[in-house]
Amino acid sequence: MLDLLAKNTPSFMDHLSDNLRDEISRAGTIVRYQDGQLIHNRGDMKPGISIVVSGAVQVGIFGEDGTFIMTSHLGMGQTFGEFTLFANLPRTHDITAAGDTQINQIPAQTFHRLYDARPEISRALLTTSLVRTHRLLEMMDAMRRLPMRERTAKVLWTLIQTAGDVDKFECRQSDLAFALGVSRTSLSTALKQLAVLGLVKTGYGQITLPDPEKMKDWVGAHCAAA
Repeated sequence: MLDLLAKNTPSFMDHLSDNLRDEISRAGTIVRYQDGQLIHNRGDMKPGISIVVSGAVQVGIFGEDGTFIMTSHLGMGQTFGEFTLFANLPRTHDITAAGDTQINQIPAQTFHRLYDARPEISRALLTTSLVRTHRLLEMMDAMRRLPMRERTAKVLWTLIQTAGDVDKFECRQSDLAFALGVSRTSLSTALKQLAVLGLVKTGYGQITLPDPEKMKDWVGAHCAAA
């Protein structure tokens, strides 16, 4: 059974056989991005799928004042762009690089050929898409129902689950505050409370989980549905 509280549940690429991973890796073009560089704009219509090869990306929406409201943090093996491939819909979010990042950009026609020939791809995409949908619903529930300390822990844990094999979630506190819809002062208070419990450490532009298993257990015990 898939553990939805696990820190690193499998990415799209993790669900594929070695041969298929190699085939997909060769199908696209590796594009390198610097920290903060825009990868895709919300509203873009060009169809294709993007796979994180190294580094990570932040998914969110830029406001008119330039603020970035983050909704996801995707690490190695994660994908984005599925809406453009299967529903002919524009991209729903702005995507930026989180640190030096490499993305395998696969055009729609190339990916569809692979998709039609290899059912394994369909199963992998369905699994990862459903897990992400579940986590998004969990985040929405946390922001609606939980007290500030628990809400912060739950959303932080949810965001780091797709970040790859890392204990460090590199994110400015202001970005996380926008994602939670709270002031930076309120977020700072919540992070200090979690730090006292030994669940997080904060530094310049980053939040670290010193003991991921402890955070997992705490979220499971304090942030479950009533």
